[in-house]
Amino acid sequence: MSKASDDFLLYKLNLYYETGAERFSPLTRKVFKCAVVIIAVLMICGLIAFGITEIYCRLFPVTDNLVLNNESPKKPVCKRRIVGYFSEIESTEISKSQIDKLTHAVFAFVRIKYDGTLQFDNSKADLRFSILKDKTRGSNVEMMVSIGGGYENAHYFASALSDSQKKKNFIDSILAFLVEHRIDGVDFFWQWPTVQDTFNYVTFIRELRQKLDENKRKHFLISMTVPAAGVDNWELGFDLEELQNHVDFFNVYSMDYAGPWPNQWGVPTGPSSPMFYNIGARKNFYVDWTMKHYTCKLKQPSMLNMVIPFSARIWNNVQEAIDNRTEVFRNAELKNNMAEGRTQISRWTAEHEGLELSPSSWDNLTMTPYILDLKAKTFLTFEDKRSIKIKTDYAKKMDLGGVWLWSVDMDDRLNSLLSDVFSKEFCSTGSGNKIKYSC
Repeated sequence: MSKASDDFLLYKLNLYYETGAERFSPLTRKVFKCAVVIIAVLMICGLIAFGITEIYCRLFPVTDNLVLNNESPKKPVCKRRIVGYFSEIESTEISKSQIDKLTHAVFAFVRIKYDGTLQFDNSKADLRFSILKDKTRGSNVEMMVSIGGGYENAHYFASALSDSQKKKNFIDSILAFLVEHRIDGVDFFWQWPTVQDTFNYVTFIRELRQKLDENKRKHFLISMTVPAAGVDNWELGFDLEELQNHVDFFNVYSMDYAGPWPNQWGVPTGPSSPMFYNIGARKNFYVDWTMKHYTCKLKQPSMLNMVIPFSARIWNNVQEAIDNRTEVFRNAELKNNMAEGRTQISRWTAEHEGLELSPSSWDNLTMTPYILDLKAKTFLTFEDKRSIKIKTDYAKKMDLGGVWLWSVDMDDRLNSLLSDVFSKEFCSTGSGNKIKYSC
């Protein structure tokens, strides 16, 4: 209530008292006058309290002196990381049963603007973030927000990190976002920094860590997605030896080794995330090669999570096999120099479109399932219970920190894939941080 409205109310009460006084007894008039005085005192006290609060908040802003409730340490449901991403573009229900099988829940994505500040891509993304946040409340899951993703969400990274004011805006916006929403950390999904960005990226992460560590009551997490090794030298944009001093863990993008991309690179067909083996110029495009590269580089296998993609993908116009040892690598006819197919098919979409994912064939070289329909000229690749067990067994055998899932909301309505990941065998022991590769 403003001072003008307060004065007007007092004026009306006083006028009413004066004009109507002769109609009431002396006792009534006395009670009424006391009531007016009490109301006036309460209004004055309210104004003083508001003023003191405003002065305090200006002198001690929350982002400079974080005041968070003392939170009990969260007890992960699994001794290895299960980092589940939830996409802004999916519309399937986010359930408590999904949250209960994760150690970390990551919302993807929030956009970085030209000035270094953050924003949701649209109101749907804002709403889905809020739903995920509500689902994680009271759980042992650590919730994080991922910044970046596709080009539209990440193409201001380089300019923001190279400009001191924009970088400050970026750091301040991240901190404010974490505090406002009371979540546990931030993930960076920049595809991909160049060699020219390496120094700026390291400097930014170091300064962000320093800012977040000013809060002594809570350790905010920082994670980062790093690319498949050996693909156009993408990994050279990351100074891993320095970054590991400031980052809690890395999510290794050991997928998308093949896909029906809308260009000449959309062939040949092949698994998105082959455990072993590839052909020709892509001979090192497989999970084991990439995870060995990063482990031998960092000497910290417990910091690394390997991906398990939950989506399926399909090629059209499939032709003859390229390698006589396997059926999964095949030519496909290009239309206007582009492969035809779909790169991201959720299990919900597959079910509702009648796209059957079983029965399937099995490829022993790549350790992946597939469905080849020579009559329809289609090739379908995905993960299943068998391939997921191979991947989780591998992560455990090679003493990795865990796995990350792209994305939880692409699973079927029974959360079958997530349940396959969240196994007693996988979760019973944590990483001892021992290098099991021959580096």
